[in-house]
Amino acid sequence: MSTRSQFLTLLAICTVMFWWRLGHLPLIDPDEPFYAQTTTEMVKGNEWLTPTIFGERQFEKPIFFYWQSMIAQKIFGQTELAARVPSAAAGTLLVFLTWIFGRRMFSPRAGFCAAVVLATGVEYAFMSRLMLTDIFLALCISASVFCFWLATEEEDKRDRWMILHFIASALAMLTKGPVGFLVPTLGSICYLWISGKRSPWRGKGLWLGIVAWLLIAGPWYATMFSKYGMEYWHRFFVHENWERLTSAEHKHSNHWWYYLMILVAGNLPWIPLLIAAVVRTVKDIKTDRRMLFLVCWFVPNLIFFTICNSKLPTYTFFLFVTLALVMGHTLDQWIGKGFRGKGERILVSALAILQTVLVLGAASAITLMLPKDSNAFIKDLSPVIYVLAAIISVPMVLMLLRRTVAWAGTTVLVTAFIILYMQYGVDAKVMEYTSTRGIAAEAMKARQPGEPIISSSFIARAVTYYTGSMPDGVIFFPSRPEQLQPYFTPHPPLHMLRADTGTKEFASKYPSILCIALIRDLNHFRSSGSVLRDNCEVLKSLGDRVLIRIKATP
Repeated sequence: MSTRSQFLTLLAICTVMFWWRLGHLPLIDPDEPFYAQTTTEMVKGNEWLTPTIFGERQFEKPIFFYWQSMIAQKIFGQTELAARVPSAAAGTLLVFLTWIFGRRMFSPRAGFCAAVVLATGVEYAFMSRLMLTDIFLALCISASVFCFWLATEEEDKRDRWMILHFIASALAMLTKGPVGFLVPTLGSICYLWISGKRSPWRGKGLWLGIVAWLLIAGPWYATMFSKYGMEYWHRFFVHENWERLTSAEHKHSNHWWYYLMILVAGNLPWIPLLIAAVVRTVKDIKTDRRMLFLVCWFVPNLIFFTICNSKLPTYTFFLFVTLALVMGHTLDQWIGKGFRGKGERILVSALAILQTVLVLGAASAITLMLPKDSNAFIKDLSPVIYVLAAIISVPMVLMLLRRTVAWAGTTVLVTAFIILYMQYGVDAKVMEYTSTRGIAAEAMKARQPGEPIISSSFIARAVTYYTGSMPDGVIFFPSRPEQLQPYFTPHPPLHMLRADTGTKEFASKYPSILCIALIRDLNHFRSSGSVLRDNCEVLKSLGDRVLIRIKATP
């Protein structure tokens, strides 16, 4: 396959996976509305330095992602497309960067295979369609690590690669803070220590790289310290970084196996290739410095993020690139030389069957075992999962027949089916269960003159984005008596209403109030001990979001 053909094929894959109907679905709660609302306020206020939300500065993330989002919004308007363009662009660039690096590290076909695997893993494909900072962070981290490898391999071009290494690291620092510097550095030190290679951090490349890093990342951070002093230090470096490291914002995910599960499941439908590639890598690490480098990039950072108490699926997004390179190399070997032996062939065949059985089992469990009051959205998706299981069985059969190229091609089509089906087949369900756009529009229609609007804390940012104004109150149900607000980072402008008692106290000041809430909030209001049990009138229900009119009681 020629270089031009590879390029055009990857472009077609990225178009379908990341760009097709990119703005069709509304913003997904809760993260997309947070970034979109911040961007909107910055654009309206022409504020290019300090991120703001609800009219107040917020320091959850540095500035670079917001610059991209602001430019996109100025070009495409305040739309879902504009919100997601930076992520789709970063996802596309990272696929091509993986292709280029894989060609240099392994072979042209291995680089192409790695890029295809990366683009068509389900987590990578989905996340590259969402307004999140982690996609561009992964691009910068990967570029920094790639340049470091090339600096160790090409002594005559070491200074150039070192400067680019520092530039990419600076952009990562400007995107998400210290993690953008820590991740490439941790993997690089580990590789130098184990391999015994001479450090490329020396000479002109080092000093010019440090200067470039300071010129790119330094001015904005210096401006923040100049304007806000120690407030910025405590709110960003201490609260948003150190405290997320040492305390679990999302306690349900704080398990040692969490990221292993995410990295395996996120590589569906390539799981047979993933496991086989990992087994090969373990065997080759002592004799192949390329495998050693990728392992040194992967393992220390996986351990670090596993130790961290706050865990989300996107935090290790950049590790999908490492796995894609290993998988691309393995797939290239399968195409060119076949399986290494009977053991590998049996392993891969068994994994192909297991992958299909697990998907089928998931659909069966959802259909037969979930309680009646469990997540209705997941239940609605069970037919889709049955269809997915049927489709995955096609590459399974091809793998059993040892038709490797056909297996890879149909595996790509599996992810394409998932993406397109989400856009055409179940898009209405996705809109109802994951976004607040529809119920916010219903609220604006039902709102009476002067009637306040309150919302659930989970969707307060989306209500602000889609109604154009901050809710007059935000309901939250504390999980412990001492809890005073529902967010890891407080939003002082929001008026917090503590459970049904706080909501009733607020409602008593008006003839009626509109409440945009989740079904679980309504269930709280209707429970036997609630002081609002007889005051709630349901006006509209969309998915698990509900519009309620709460009337005052004497």
